[in-house]
Amino acid sequence: MSEVVHPPESIYNLLPKQEVHISKPSRYVSKYRSAVVLETKANKDPMRTMGPAKVEVPSPDKYLRKHSKEPRSPDKMQISQRHACTVKKPPVPARTDNPPMGIHTKKNFIRTAIFVTVKPKPAIVDTNKGHKQLLDNSGLAPKYTKKKASLENDKMLTALNTREGRQAGHTWNTWNKSHLFIDASSGFDFILLKVQSEHTV
Repeated sequence: MSEVVHPPESIYNLLPKQEVHISKPSRYVSKYRSAVVLETKANKDPMRTMGPAKVEVPSPDKYLRKHSKEPRSPDKMQISQRHACTVKKPPVPARTDNPPMGIHTKKNFIRTAIFVTVKPKPAIVDTNKGHKQLLDNSGLAPKYTKKKASLENDKMLTALNTREGRQAGHTWNTWNKSHLFIDASSGFDFILLKVQSEHTV
């Protein structure tokens, strides 16, 4: 059983009731307010450090845009401007048209077609990322500063370059090879004789 007690119904409850407005006392307003406002403006406002007071807010058109401070070359500025080309190109020749004959050119097509092999300069890998530097500048390859002069002044090497020197070198090589072959065969025979004599004893 609920403990809520309902009042008995009455027809007077249907009559509209007047709303009771509670009147609040007026808010306190200081009589020195205008003097205080003037004093703060005179003393505190000039001492603020967050920038000058009452600065106009810049419009969004004046904001710094991307690449606006980078120097632009005049060539790019001219390229960016579009120009309408009024001159028409010549028409594409048809399949049945004969090619123009008798046109000569001084261009050497054989020389331009020759592929010149360019050997890469010796380099050394410096880091694990693959950065390279030239071997001459790395200090790891020895540099012979007097090599060219010593080769030019060497009489033996200059003599070998001549025809007589090459011929003399060829004869020396053939004589040396023949004597080596003869010595090798005689030495082999001596070893065989030694082995046979040991077996007979």
